[in-house]
Amino acid sequence: MSLRLMDKIEFHTETGPKAIELWFGDITLLPATDKVDLLLLSAFRGNYVPTRTCLIGALFRQLSLSVKDLAEDKEEDLRDLFHCWWSKPLHENLPYRRILCFETNRSRKGITPQRAVKEVFRALVPATGLFVNGVVMSSLLSTGNQGHSEEAMLHAIVNNAATWMKNGLNISTYKLVIYISNEETLTHFAKLKAKHSDVYGPGLASSTILKYDFYLSYVSENEESVNLVKRMFLQHNKSLTFCTSKDMMENVESGSCLADEERIFQVMKSCARVITFLSPAYLEDDDRVEEYNAAWCLNRQTTSFTRLAPMLCEGISNLPTYMSLIQWVHIRLQDGNTEKLMRNVTLYVVGYVQDSGEESSVIKTRPTKAAEDKKAQESKKADEKFEYDVFISYSHANDEICELAVAVLTKFVPGIRLFVDRQELQTGGSWQQKLYHAVESSHMTLALLSQSYFNSKMCNEEFRLSLARHFTDSNFHLIPLQIEELTDVDHRYLSVNNCVLGNQDVRSYVEHLLAPVIKTFLTVGEKDSHIICKDKTVYHLPTLLADGRNARLVDLIQKESKIDLRKTANKCIQILCASNKFDSDIGLEIKTKLAASFQFKVGINIECEDAAVVLKRLDEADVIVVLMSSHFVKDADLIELLHVAINRQRLDLRVRMYPILLNDLSEGETEHCYIYCQLLPYELCFTDTIWHHPTLDEVMKNHPSYAKTMRQCVSVQASFENRIQSLLQHGIDEHKMRGFQRESERIKLQLKLVRAACNRITHYACESEGEGCEVIINIIDVIKAAVPKLAPEKDEDSSKNRNNNHQSKILSQVASDTTEQKTSQACQLL
Repeated sequence: MSLRLMDKIEFHTETGPKAIELWFGDITLLPATDKVDLLLLSAFRGNYVPTRTCLIGALFRQLSLSVKDLAEDKEEDLRDLFHCWWSKPLHENLPYRRILCFETNRSRKGITPQRAVKEVFRALVPATGLFVNGVVMSSLLSTGNQGHSEEAMLHAIVNNAATWMKNGLNISTYKLVIYISNEETLTHFAKLKAKHSDVYGPGLASSTILKYDFYLSYVSENEESVNLVKRMFLQHNKSLTFCTSKDMMENVESGSCLADEERIFQVMKSCARVITFLSPAYLEDDDRVEEYNAAWCLNRQTTSFTRLAPMLCEGISNLPTYMSLIQWVHIRLQDGNTEKLMRNVTLYVVGYVQDSGEESSVIKTRPTKAAEDKKAQESKKADEKFEYDVFISYSHANDEICELAVAVLTKFVPGIRLFVDRQELQTGGSWQQKLYHAVESSHMTLALLSQSYFNSKMCNEEFRLSLARHFTDSNFHLIPLQIEELTDVDHRYLSVNNCVLGNQDVRSYVEHLLAPVIKTFLTVGEKDSHIICKDKTVYHLPTLLADGRNARLVDLIQKESKIDLRKTANKCIQILCASNKFDSDIGLEIKTKLAASFQFKVGINIECEDAAVVLKRLDEADVIVVLMSSHFVKDADLIELLHVAINRQRLDLRVRMYPILLNDLSEGETEHCYIYCQLLPYELCFTDTIWHHPTLDEVMKNHPSYAKTMRQCVSVQASFENRIQSLLQHGIDEHKMRGFQRESERIKLQLKLVRAACNRITHYACESEGEGCEVIINIIDVIKAAVPKLAPEKDEDSSKNRNNNHQSKILSQVASDTTEQKTSQACQLL
C-alpha cells in the first residue's frame, strides 16, 4: 500500500514555516529519494522481535532492516534517562537516515497516552541535535501491541508536536503515518488542524511580555544551592524576580485549558533567563528534564540573548551529549569558598551595565530592544570582533589581585576597555574561542605572573599568544607583572621587560606606575622603555615559523623509525579540512593511505553531513588531523570544531592533535587570519621551500618509509619529460611548457607531503600516552633558533635589576604626594 498525503497542519515559527502531515499507507514503502532524518518506532524494553503486527516486523520483512542488530551497536543509549536509543547512520539505500527507538516497560500499566507521548518527545529533544530542521516520521506510537487507542494517541502526538515545534524543536516536518485509512481519523485530524491553525501564527512568540528575571528549574535535593544563588543575586539587586519549578507545581490552575508542555513554554517565555540546577537527581526527574528541554529549544531560536544558563551542582557521570555541549557554571559548594564561588557565578550569569556617571554596576537581565537588535545583527557575522585596550591574563587563584588591578585601572584611566574573563564570558558561549580572539584584538596584555599562573595550561596559552603578538606586531605590547616571589621561572617568561612589585603592594604599583604608563600610551601613543618596550625587535611571523620548519624537517624524517603496525590496530583518526577542491583532495588522499597502509579507522568531516557524528568522532579519536588553510579559517563551523580538538588535547593526554598547514593563512587578504591558527605546532607545510631542496629528496630516497614515494616522483618526472618531448615536436609554446612543469612539481610535492603526513600521524598515534603536547608553540623558542643572539642570558639579571631600581625610585619619590600629584609626577618621570 503506497504512501498518500491526506492532510497537513501548517504554521509559522520564529525559525520558519513548519508542518505536521498525515499520511496513509505502508511506512516501509517510502521512496529513498524522500529520505527522512529520523524514523521513530516504539517497543517493549529489549524486545525487538519482528512480529507481523508491528513496525519492527515490517522493517525486517520489507527492507531486511533488523532493529535487533541496530540495538546491539547503538550510537547513543539514553534508555536510563529518556527511555530511548538511536542508531548509527543507516545504509544510504534506505529511506531513513537513523531510527530512534522509544522503549516502554510492560509493568508500567495505567500510563495515559498523554504521558506516553510526553516521554516520546522528551526523548526526541536530544535526538534533534543530529540534524538541522530535520524531517521526522513515525507511526501511531504505543498502539497495537502496546495497547493505547489510535484516537487518543493521534491527539497526543499532534498536540505535543505542534507545541514543541512552535517553540524551537529542531524539526521542520513531522510525518505521521497510519497504515489503514479511515474517515474517523481524517475528521479528528481536521479538528486538530483547526485548533492549531488558530493558536499558532507568525510573531506569537515575540509578543510575550517578560514578567520575571529568572526561572529556576531544580529538584528539592539542590534547594540549598538554589537559595544561595537567589541570595547572591538579591545582594546585587533587591528588585529581581524569580519563578521556580516549585511555583509551577503549586500554582497550576485546575481549570486551565493549557496542556503541561504549553504551560511550561508560556512561563519560560515570560522569564529573561532560565537557570537549570543540574545534578544526578535532576536527570532522574522527568518533569525537570522536560523543563531543561523546553529551555534548550527556546535557547536555539533566541538570537538576541542567551536564555538558558545551566549550573552544575554535583558531578554527573552520564550527562547526555546535547547537555554537555552547552557551557555550564560549576557551583559545587566547597568548604570556605562558598561566598567567593557564588560571587563568581553571579558575574557569569548576570549581564552588567555601567550606570551613567556612577562607579557602581547594576544588573541588567531584561535586554532593551536596541540591545536585542544589535546582538541579533552581530550574531549573523561569522566572526565576532572584540575591541579591548588591555587583556588581563591571570590565574583564578589570584582573583583578588586581578579585581584590585581592574578597580585601579578603571579609576585612573577613564574609559579604558578591559577584558577580564569573569566579566566577559557568558554561559552558553564558546569561552575558549572568545579568549583567543580577545587576545588578538587587544592593544596589550597585562599578565599577572604567579606560581598558579605557571601551573595553568590556559594561562600559558594566553601568555604564548600575547608573546607572539608582542614580537610580531609593533602595535601590541605584553606587560608581565610578577605579583609574588617565584621559583624555577622558565627563562622564556623573562624575554620581555618583567615588572616586579618588590616591596610595593599591587594597588600602589598599578596606581603609580602601570596606570600612568598605560594611559599615556593609549592617549598619545608614547611608550615607556621600562614597562612598554620602546624599540623592540619585530619579526615577520610567517617567515619566522617557515624558517623553523625548514630547519627541522630533514632531521625529523631522517630520525623516523620503522612503524610497528601492531600498534595501529583499532586506533581512530579524525580529519578536519575545508571543502574546497585542493584541501579536500589532500584530506581524502591522506584518509585513503592511512586506512590502506596502517589499518586505521579514519573519518573525515567532508564525507559526513551529520554534525553530531563529527563531534562524536572527535570525542573518540586518538589523533585529530587538522588541515589548516585560508579556506579553513573562513569557515566558522570548522573553527568551532578546531576549538573542540584543542580543548580535547588540553584536557586528555591520550589525545593528540596533528595540524598540517596547506598554505599561507593570509592568502586572499582574509580578515579571519587568527594568530593562534598560525601558532599551532605544525611540522609540515605544503608551501615550505624545504620540499624542493635536494637534501630532503636524498634523505627520503634513502629512507625505507619514503623510498616508494620517491620512485613515484621519479616516474612523474620521467612522464613529464616524455610529454614535453612529444609536444615539442608539435611546436608547443614556452608558456604551456612552464604550466606543465608547475603541474609536475605540484604532483611530486603532494606525493611527498601526503607520505610524510601519513608517517608523522602514525608516529603520533603510536607514541606512548601521557606525554602531552603543546597546543600553542612558544615563539621565543622559534626566535632563538633563528636568531641565537637574540637575548644573551648573562644580561637578564642586570637588566631586571636596572628595571626594578628605576621603578622603586619613582615609587619612593611620589610616596608623599597627593593622588593627583602622584599620577602627574609618575607620568613625567617615566
